[in-house]
Amino acid sequence: MKFLRNIENQAITIKQMSIIKAFLVMLLALLLESLGQIPIGILNLFFKQYTNIAPYISFAAGVLVYYFTIILLLKWYSKDSCEQPRKKSLNIKNFIYVALTIIAFRLAYDNSLIYLIDKIPMPDFINQAFEELAISPIILILSVAVIAPIYEEVIFRGILLKGMANKINPTVALVVSALFFALMHGNIPQGINAFLIGLIIGAIYLNTGSIYLCIFSHFINNFVVITISGAFQSIDSKYAILIHGTAFIVGISILIAAYGWYMRNKPGDVLAIHKEYIEV
Repeated sequence: MKFLRNIENQAITIKQMSIIKAFLVMLLALLLESLGQIPIGILNLFFKQYTNIAPYISFAAGVLVYYFTIILLLKWYSKDSCEQPRKKSLNIKNFIYVALTIIAFRLAYDNSLIYLIDKIPMPDFINQAFEELAISPIILILSVAVIAPIYEEVIFRGILLKGMANKINPTVALVVSALFFALMHGNIPQGINAFLIGLIIGAIYLNTGSIYLCIFSHFINNFVVITISGAFQSIDSKYAILIHGTAFIVGISILIAAYGWYMRNKPGDVLAIHKEYIEV
């Protein structure tokens, strides 16, 4: 996808954003998504009787809505970079590092906070959305593990976080972008998880400047959620406390090590977003 390459190689520059402007951009993204649901609703009326293909048509239409939302936002809030586009020097170690970080987060979260958060009721419309996705395992996997990571990372890290980090303190931008990411989910249980994972993926973006690593991190998180996370909650034996405790300690230990690595290598002299902030 050309827009991903442009973001990754810094062929385009995201315009500076204040917190208020970033919030309005998020609302605009939600508005564009909502408007896109109108033709999808009309399509569903025509293909409602074709129960086998209707979900796939709706899914394809939804992908188009996400694509054009990204294209419009990039058109309005980015400009061609004055610098020569450059490729990131990513290697397998980068991907292993972020994968371990995300898995560590899931180990810690799924064996601690999740048991308190699960007591908070999920809104009916969220449960209904999951039920609709579950109709087709293919649509579920593509939606949660592929489409959502690409769309959400471009919006929240590639546009909002970078735009704010170009204008305000990057740490503040990181926290605010994670908060916006949480609000976008529209419910408390998912919001808490989204805020925490938003902090981690946002830190990865500030540290590496790579939208590819962010998308990969998001993919790992969502894939673990739909494949492994439920297994921890189903553990019911005399060793349950030991298993949960061990998994939690391992997760926290890896996260502490990852944070130490981040602080030793935190950006400030390398990434353009930090340079631009310092110059302002």
